[in-house]
Amino acid sequence: MPTSLIRLLAQDLRRVGPGAVNALTATRVGIAVAVPLIVLVAVDRLDWSAFCAFGTFTAIYGRTLSRRVRAVQQVKVGLALVAAITTGTVAAMSSHQSFWIVVGGSLAAMTMAVLADIGQWKPPGGLFAVFAFTVCATQAGATWHTVLIAAVLGTASAAFAIVVSAIGPEGTGGAPETRGLREHLSDPATLRHAVRHLVAPLLTGWVAVLLHIGHPYWGMVAAIVPLTSPSMREMAFRGVHRLVGTVLGLGLTALILAFDPSAVALVVVIIAAQFMTELIVLRHYALALVFITPLALLMGQLVHPLPAGDVVTQRAVETLLGVVIGLGVAWLTRRRPQAKSFSPQ
Repeated sequence: MPTSLIRLLAQDLRRVGPGAVNALTATRVGIAVAVPLIVLVAVDRLDWSAFCAFGTFTAIYGRTLSRRVRAVQQVKVGLALVAAITTGTVAAMSSHQSFWIVVGGSLAAMTMAVLADIGQWKPPGGLFAVFAFTVCATQAGATWHTVLIAAVLGTASAAFAIVVSAIGPEGTGGAPETRGLREHLSDPATLRHAVRHLVAPLLTGWVAVLLHIGHPYWGMVAAIVPLTSPSMREMAFRGVHRLVGTVLGLGLTALILAFDPSAVALVVVIIAAQFMTELIVLRHYALALVFITPLALLMGQLVHPLPAGDVVTQRAVETLLGVVIGLGVAWLTRRRPQAKSFSPQ
């Protein structure tokens, strides 16, 4: 790697983005996540926590938009997330779970990436859809009754998140400019984005399955993360942020799990991690991952507990695998400069 590029990367890792810490947004998202999980603790059904948690991620969208515009966008996002939650739970009933996690999760990522492009959703991309689908697809002993519960809890949590997001002063952002569906789908940039969101998690997931790593969806999520950046250099930097932040976050996760926390304690940590993530995610991605990593892993522990050593090791390996494959797919599908034609004088 050229010295100048290493220097730029080091500067990027040290740089904290501009803007005030948005405590209001973090509080909204924290409330949206906390209340459903506390209710599940009260009724002793933390095995349903994934259904609620992914529905509440609706509150993450439309941070800067006006209240009405934000609500409209969040309704659309909420429907997409509930669809991912529900179809993922349907996949959990299959005897070929690994197949559906990889294929279904990749299709969910591509679909939400296209919807986000069309609707100008922020944050962009299909990360939350693939995460919701794949985690819900790991539900043990799922039945059609479980699917119904997933749909109801996902919808209720998304609706609650939309209501909570209306708290506080009016936002300043207007409705994002959008184009017609046909015009948008004919745009090479949209098609490239869709292909990347399908191929990167698909390849990563299959490699993880073939290597028997254990959690293909961790690598699939990592493969998608860089793809929303506008240039190859920024994608590479975001991939490095993912690796550095994940390593630090795994250290924090290992420390938490060393205390053998109860399910209630895990819920408290998840709520705190979500709040901290929203405080800093727009300013420094690697630092945010220090909290995103335990947030994601501890949510998985609520649904499907594993030994702490396995959790940390598998997450590290799959994150590296996903980032490498995601960047490889991005490079192979990059826009090539058009060759200049020669015209004799």
